[in-house]
Parts: sequence; C-alpha cells; structure tokens
Amino acid sequence: MEISQYLNQKIIRPYILIGSIIFFIFSLVFSSLHYLNIFYGNGLSWISWIISILTFSYSFLPPKLSFYKFFKRIPKSDYLLASFITLLYWISHLWNFTIAPWNQNGLFDDAAWDIFFAKNHAFNGPFQAAFFDNVGYISREVVFHYYISTFFKLFGYNLLVFNISLLVLGFITVFFTAFIIQRFFKNTIITLISVVILNFFPFHYLHIFMGHRYTIAAPLMVISLYFLYQAFAHKSFFRASISALFAALCWDSAIMGKQYIFGLILAAIFILVLGRRKWKSKENIAISIVWIIGFIISAAPLLVYIFFNYDNYVFRENNLFGNFLLGYGQNGVLGVRQNLDQLIELFFAEDTFKRQFLHDFLLIPIAYYFFLIPGFLIALFKKRFEIVFLAVIPVLGAFISGSYDFRVLLAVPIWIICIGFYLNFLFKTRFIFGKNIQYAFIAISLFFVLLGLIPSVKYLWDVSKDPHHVYLLPHKDVAVSRLVQDIVVGSKNPTSKMKKDELNRINNLSTVSYDTFVCPFSSYAIMHLYLQNYDDKRILSFCNQGIQLLKDRNEIINDNVKAIKSYKPRNKDLKLVWEKSDKTIDVISNFSKYRKYGSDESITDSVDNESFSLYILTVKSENITNFQNDVMKKYTGNLL
Repeated sequence: MEISQYLNQKIIRPYILIGSIIFFIFSLVFSSLHYLNIFYGNGLSWISWIISILTFSYSFLPPKLSFYKFFKRIPKSDYLLASFITLLYWISHLWNFTIAPWNQNGLFDDAAWDIFFAKNHAFNGPFQAAFFDNVGYISREVVFHYYISTFFKLFGYNLLVFNISLLVLGFITVFFTAFIIQRFFKNTIITLISVVILNFFPFHYLHIFMGHRYTIAAPLMVISLYFLYQAFAHKSFFRASISALFAALCWDSAIMGKQYIFGLILAAIFILVLGRRKWKSKENIAISIVWIIGFIISAAPLLVYIFFNYDNYVFRENNLFGNFLLGYGQNGVLGVRQNLDQLIELFFAEDTFKRQFLHDFLLIPIAYYFFLIPGFLIALFKKRFEIVFLAVIPVLGAFISGSYDFRVLLAVPIWIICIGFYLNFLFKTRFIFGKNIQYAFIAISLFFVLLGLIPSVKYLWDVSKDPHHVYLLPHKDVAVSRLVQDIVVGSKNPTSKMKKDELNRINNLSTVSYDTFVCPFSSYAIMHLYLQNYDDKRILSFCNQGIQLLKDRNEIINDNVKAIKSYKPRNKDLKLVWEKSDKTIDVISNFSKYRKYGSDESITDSVDNESFSLYILTVKSENITNFQNDVMKKYTGNLL
C-alpha cells in the first residue's frame, strides 16, 4: 500500500502512462502479426513501440523542466572533466589515423557481414529486433545495424564513416564510465587516473575497431548503468525509464548484452537477501518496479522475436553450452580442462590469437592487477553486487563458450570501476600507521599505474604507425574489393581509392557492356559487401563464394570451370578476374591461352605500401560459346 501511494505521487502524467501501456500492447500485437505472416512487415509494430517508449518516459518527466537550470546545476568541475575526456580521447584515437590499421582502408571480415546485413535488414527490410543469419547460423540482433545505418545515411556509405561511428561508440564508453566513477567517489583525481587507464587500455582501444555488433554492447551498458545510479541517487523515475531503455537496447545489441541483464538480476537478488536496509526502502522498490516495467516495454520487439523464433535465438548458445556440459559430463573436471587452459591463455599468454585484435599484448597489463583485484574485493565488501557480477560474468561466459577476447569485452569498463574502488580506498582511508604510510602506498600505486600505462601507450603508438599490424584489418582486401567493384560497374579508370558511397553505390549494370566473374585471394565478406548491390553471389560463383586462400589449385580450377559452364550468354562480353597469387600462377597461365577470344590485361595497384595485382581475361560476346566449348573440352572429366 505504501509503495503504491508513493508510485501514484511520482507519476506526473497518469493518462500518458496508461497510453504507454496501450501502445505497448499494440506493439506486441502488431509484431506478432508480422511473425504470423498476417500483417508482414507492418510499420505499426515499430511506430507503436517507439510511442510506448516515449510516452512511458514522458509520464515521469518533471513538469516545468528548465534546461538552463539543469545545466547550471552541473558543477564546473564536471564541464572541465568532460572537456578533458573529450580532448584526450579524440586526440589519442586519431593520432596517425591516415596510416593506422583502422583508417579508411581497414575493415574486419565479421564487421563487413554486419554492414552487409544492415543494408538488407535495417533500413531495407521489415522492422524486427533480430534475424536469423544463414551465414553464421546465429540470430543477429539489430541495434548495431540501425546505428551504423544512421551514420551511413547521414554522412555517406564508406569505411571512413563506419570507422568514425565506431570511434563514437568507444568515446561513449570512456565518457560514461568516467562519470560513473565521478558520481561514485566524487574525487576528480580518481576519475582522471581511471579515465586515462581506460582510454589507453589496449584491449578496449583496439576492439573499438573490431566493428561488429558486439562493439555497441559496452556503451549501451554504461549509459544504462549511469542512469540507473542516478535514478536511485535522485529518486528519479524518469532516469529509471532511460536506464531501462538502454538496458533493453544492450540486451538487443549482442549475445553478451544479456550478461548485463543477468548481472543486474543477480545483484538485485543478493541486495534483497544481503543488502543494507536502505536498499529495501519504498523509494528504491518503486524505482525498481518502474525500471522493470520500462525494460519490458523497451524490450517488446525482442521478446516477440524470441517467442516466435526461440530455437533460432538460442541455437548458438545451446551449442556452446551443450558442448561444455558434454565435456564435463563425460570426463568431469578433466573434460573442461581445455576451457580453463584457453582462459589462462587468453589472459596471460605473451602471444595468442585468442586475443584477436592484440595477439602480442596482454589482455590486462600485469601492473593493473595490483588495483583490479583489491578493488574487486572492496566492491564485494561494500556489497556493490552489480559491479562484482558484471566483472565476473563475462569471464565465466568465455570459460564456458570458448575464450576469445570479444567475449570478455563487456567487462572492461567494470574492471576500471573496480580500479576506482581501490583508488578511492587508498585516497580516503586513514591508515592506522599514519599519513606517511598512506602517502607511501599512494606513491607505490602511482608507480604501478605508470608500469601499466607507459607500455600500453607505447604499444598503441607503435601499432598506430604500422598499417598492417592488426591482421584482421586487411587493407589489401579492401583495396582489391574497391578495384573489383570499379571493374564490375564499368568505371573507365578503375581505382582502389575510397569513394563517398562505396558501400552502397547505385549503378545500372544493364548499361555495362560486360558481365564479371571474380576469384579473390583472401577478401571474403569484404568482397561480398562491395559487390552486394550487383548480385555478389553470381559474381563470386567463380570461386564458389569462397577465396583462393582456403583452396588448392585444382579446387580453384574446378570452381572457375563450373562458373564458366553455367554462364548463359546474353550479348555481353565476359570478364574473368583472378587476383594474382602463388595459387593462381598455373591457373592464369592456362586461361591466358584463351586471350584469342578477346583480350587480357593485368592491373597492379598498392595500398599502404602493399602491392597486389589482378589478371583480367575478357571474352568477346560473339566468342563466348566457342570459349565455353573449348574450356569444357579441356576440362571435361577433370572436374571434382
């Protein structure tokens, strides 16, 4: 009764709240009609969802809100801190940008797939919270796809825009983590030390540029966490609704986004059982109720997707967890010893490809454990269970599913908050041995900060000067794809330079006088992305949708011949394009004999001092049938 009365007092606009619930029901209904194919792709599913979110938050928005008074209440120190964070981040993340691995020429293969799917499922497909990907056999959540599509539509479809959008996500993580620490400890020195550590934390710094959908989970988490703390600190239902929205978006951003939700659930249970009495007050319980309702409303599209596509949604996780349970069930602890070894390798091996984007640098610099472990214990002692669980759950998830660095990425800002707990203890606790001992501990701690920070900064600086250091950002593959795209669309002077809308060029291929087949060496998803608008599967059937790197000479020839055999002439020339490599020397030599049916040429180019070449055999339209017959005669009976 007391909680109900308090809730009624805090609801500023009760009729708007009722309207929010109605639109929430509409969202569930129209989303269901989409999956039942009764009203497929209807816009009412997303319109009602957005209205339900906006009206829910608006029902708690304080009346006569003055932005002038709001910003005036912010301490000047916060403005200075925000300015410092902004300058530090952007200066340090843009240094050597034109030659860095993550410049306008760098793209991760998995990120290419997410851009590919964004074009198909975000703004061009029906609205839904996730879709099943037949390439990776997983359900891909769409928050990241909508995010990058917004940048593309505003600024152009190219890699520079994409990588800047990733930098924005990294900045959000650093910014909100810093202000969580500032609100926790109200000590600018602690915040500055923490933000410098996070800003130059190699794991976080480099993974910003990984660029697949997992990248957006951490920034969404820290935004939600910041407003959650603010909601309880100011007894604000409006802030609770904002926190709930970003929590739902975090869940709908990636598989590991749900780790944040698990962490909050476990923390709430422990707080109810072991927490202090103040956490069980009517105000806090009311805020929790509002947060839960706001979360359910905000997660409506994903909840409906899971209801209608449960098997697809849990397919990947069930396989990973099933393999873990199978190993444990068959051999007990020994059955999962490999999982433990992989986890140790991830954190402590000097060089391992378990750390995909920093294989030659430790996941956490050893010196930082001096703060991280005691900070974690202090958080546990202070019953900050959300910090404890969020720091551990990603590590446990990696242990179960296979230890790759991206699976613990969500924990990085939480680890930095743990470091903040230690620094706060160090600066504010009076040691029984006096101030001199305290000052000595502070000096030792600052020394360990430098032991971790200096090697980290040097490593990142060195990496930024080597465009090819991060092997998963292959500049050559991007350059080859750009060049091939120019060939496919009929450019008079094909080039590997970036174009404004290179990822979504609209060209009418009916005006191009030839068809093109391509056999790339290592550009897989990236090549599919650059050729997406031109029937990439047909063009890349020349290598059976694959790459030379994963095939031997005979497999390449077989793929080539099958594509030529299945080609149906249509009064156009035919261009056959091979990227030159050790695997295609003989292949090109054999096919160059057919230049009598047209012509051939080689194009050599380079990107960031790395050269590559394409061999192009052009068959005239009137000779295609004879060419096909000759090829079939030579290779009949030799196909696999």
